[in-house]
Amino acid sequence: MPWIKYLLSLWILGTGILFSGNVSLYVDKSSITKGEGVNVTLTAQGKTIVFPEIKTVGGFPVDPPQISEKVEANYVNGTLTTLREKSLRFTFFPDTNVTIPSFAVTIDGKTEKTQPVTIHIGTQAQGTNNQGQYQLKMLTQRHSVYVGEPFLLQVVFIEPRNSAVAQAQYIAPKFNGFFVKASPQERLEQTPNGTAHVFDYILTPQKEGTFTITAPQIKLGIKTFSGARDPWGFFNNEIHWQALQGSPKTITVKPTPSQVDLVGTFTVKASVDSQSVRANKPVNYSLVFDGQGSLDDMDEPTFDLPDVTVYSDDPQATTHVRNNQIVSHWEKKYTFIGDHDFTIPALSFHVFDPKTGKTTTLKTKPYAIHISGGVAAQKPTTPAKPTITPASTFRPKGQPVSPKATSEIQKPAVQDANRSLLEDTAYYAQQTQNKFDLPWWSLIVAFLLGILTLFGGQKLLPLLKRKRSITHHRKYTPSEALDLLYPHTNDSPEIEAMVRDLYRAQRGEKVEIDQGKLQEIVKKVTVL
Repeated sequence: MPWIKYLLSLWILGTGILFSGNVSLYVDKSSITKGEGVNVTLTAQGKTIVFPEIKTVGGFPVDPPQISEKVEANYVNGTLTTLREKSLRFTFFPDTNVTIPSFAVTIDGKTEKTQPVTIHIGTQAQGTNNQGQYQLKMLTQRHSVYVGEPFLLQVVFIEPRNSAVAQAQYIAPKFNGFFVKASPQERLEQTPNGTAHVFDYILTPQKEGTFTITAPQIKLGIKTFSGARDPWGFFNNEIHWQALQGSPKTITVKPTPSQVDLVGTFTVKASVDSQSVRANKPVNYSLVFDGQGSLDDMDEPTFDLPDVTVYSDDPQATTHVRNNQIVSHWEKKYTFIGDHDFTIPALSFHVFDPKTGKTTTLKTKPYAIHISGGVAAQKPTTPAKPTITPASTFRPKGQPVSPKATSEIQKPAVQDANRSLLEDTAYYAQQTQNKFDLPWWSLIVAFLLGILTLFGGQKLLPLLKRKRSITHHRKYTPSEALDLLYPHTNDSPEIEAMVRDLYRAQRGEKVEIDQGKLQEIVKKVTVL
C-alpha cells in the first residue's frame, strides 16, 4: 500500500539510516543548531571491506575517523557461517546547511554507494534562552595585542541542571604562535543556565602576524533512560554521544618597539642583606619584579665582577588572573663572595606599556660592598735587605792585626771581578775558622735520640689517626663548613655544589645537607 511506503520513508529519515545493499550510513541528527556536531557512522558487511578516505564533508573538516570491526559466527544445520561487519565513525561541525555526499565503499571487490544526507542548521527562536541546553564557548576580550603582551582566553562549557553526562572528552584549542600557560584545572561557576566549567588560558604572542586559535570541542556521553528493565529489575541506560564545538578566534599581533626587555606595567626592586662583611663572607642580593604582564620568559640578568664569585638560584615566577588582568611576580636571588671591595652595578630595563604606547626605563641602584680583612685591607710590607759581610773582613785564626790590616777591615778593598776564589786567602781563612771538631760521644747521643724518635712515632701515630677520625665525624654548621670548603670551591663540581647548598642553608632556606657526604668532602680537603 502507498501509505505503508510513506510511513517507512518517514521512519528511515527520522532515524537517519540510509541503506544501500550491504552498506549503510547513519547520522545521529539531521537538524542541529550552530555549534553542535553531527556524528556519522558508515557501516558495511562482507569479507573484505575498504572505506574511502574522508577528510572533509561539504568543506568542513572532520575529526580523525575511528574504525571498528566485529565478526559473528553462526552454526546452522551443520554449516558454520561468519558475518564480518566494519564501521567507520567521524564527527564534523557544519555552521551552514550541508549535504553529506554519497560515499563509495568497496565490498568483496565490488563498489557500493551510500545515499546522500542533508543536514539543516536551525536558529534559536527570538525571546528564548539557552537554559536546558549544552553550550561550548570560547571567549576573549582581546583581538589585537602586541608581541609579548599576555591576554586571557577562556573556554566555557555550560552543563544544564539535572544533566545526565556520563562521560566527557574535551579537546582544547590549538595555540600556534603563542606561549601558553593553562590553569591546572577547570573552575566551576553557577549560572542561570546551569553549571559553567571554565578553562583559563594565559596567552603571550611570540611574533607578529595574524593567528587563528582553533575552536575547542567537547564530546558528551549522555545517559538516555529507557523504560525497559534488565533481568535484575534495573532500568537500561544507554549512552548517547553528542558533540559540541566553539567558534575559532583570530588574533592580530603587532610588533613592539626595538630594544624592549618587557611588555606591561611593572616595578623593580633590588636589595642586599649587608654592605659591609668580612672577607669571603656572602652578600645576598635580591631582585624582584611586580606588575601587570607576563614575566615567565624574562631574560635573567647576570653579573660578571672581577675576582668576585657569583652564585644564583633559579628565578621564581608566578602568574595569575586578578579582575581579568594578568598579574605577575618574579624574584631571583644572588650571592656575591669576594676578598676585596666591589660594587654590584645598577641594572636597567626598557619596558613597553601597551596601554600608553610608550617605553620607559626601570633602574635599580648600585650597591658598594666594603670587605674587611681581605687583600684590600692589607698593606704590603717592604722586606728587610740582607746584610752581606765582605769576605775581606775575615782573617785567619790567631793572626795579629797589623795597622795595615785594620785599615783594610775598616775600608774593605773592592774585589776584582775576574779574581778566582782559589786566589782569595781571606775565603780560605774563614773556612778554617768555621771548622770545629765533634766530640766522640756526640755520635752515641745522636744514635740514642734516633731510637727514641722511632719508638715514640710508633706509639703516637695510632693516637693521631684516632683523633683525625673523631674530627672528621663531627657535625659541621654551615658557617664552619664554608670556612673549610670555600677555598676549594673550584677544585671539583662536587665541592662547588656543596658550597652552593651551604650558602642557601646559611640564608635560612630549606636545604637538606647530607652530613655524611659533607664529612667526606671535608676529609678530602682538610690537611691535618
